[in-house]
Amino acid sequence: SAMRANNFQWWRERVRGVRRVFHLFRVDHVQGFYRTYAFPWRPRLNKEFLPLNEHQMLERTGGRAPHFVPHDDNTPENREANKREGEEYLRVVLEEAGGMRVSGEDLGVVPEYVRPSLRSLGIAGFKIPHWETRDGVIIPGEMYERLSVATYATHDHSPIRALWNEAFANAASNTGAQARATLEKIALFAGLGGNSQGAAVSSPPFQSGADLEPPLLGQLDFEKDFYPAIMEALFKCNSWIAIVMITDLLACKYRFNVPGTKATLNWTRRMQRSVAELKSSRKEQKRMQLIHQLLEKTGRV
Repeated sequence: SAMRANNFQWWRERVRGVRRVFHLFRVDHVQGFYRTYAFPWRPRLNKEFLPLNEHQMLERTGGRAPHFVPHDDNTPENREANKREGEEYLRVVLEEAGGMRVSGEDLGVVPEYVRPSLRSLGIAGFKIPHWETRDGVIIPGEMYERLSVATYATHDHSPIRALWNEAFANAASNTGAQARATLEKIALFAGLGGNSQGAAVSSPPFQSGADLEPPLLGQLDFEKDFYPAIMEALFKCNSWIAIVMITDLLACKYRFNVPGTKATLNWTRRMQRSVAELKSSRKEQKRMQLIHQLLEKTGRV
């Protein structure tokens, strides 16, 4: 209500600032424009509150419980009200964006009305290939809607090279198993499936699905087999934009952020080599030649 009182001036100024630097931008946590889950305590007090049961928590907060603002999604009326309010806010963003293209980070547990709403506004949502499934089968990239942004990871996820190392270095651990499962899904998306004996075989991207089984990752070389195939598959998908984090582009292991933590490394990572050093590296020259060839091959340039 306070923002509405001055015609959302804070948001308008924020978008104008972005326009001065970038030619397109992403609204992070775009679901928050529709409704936000609010806690009656500050994040710094999580350690005190999270061990409590519901009765103890309500005693500490004076009867206030975590809840959705402005409404939960439990009734059709609430869902429609949330949708209407979210679209009001996003139209302000689009109005100030002018000719800039806008995307929205719509990942996680997403209310059923959010993605159709974003499409109706012309805002591109995200496609993370190993999360895009139907009936347990990876959805081919050629079936992605055009108004979307395809990527393997965001700043909140482990880079692919880190997953690869985790899958082999800690194969017996839960994190190793999770990393391996993610890599197998990415491999299937890229057409790097296995036959019935588990031997790695290659097929054109988007012909994976139910026709191939997850490959034995140990039979694949990261640089020669895995990296080229997954990059080609991403660039070949139908999304308006296919983009990779610089850590995935350069096959680096460090991540930018671990959500929900106060880890000292969060948001502190910097490139370990200068642009000049990267340009002079034969390995990176070869990698960028490959990327350029794939971009040309898939019509991305």
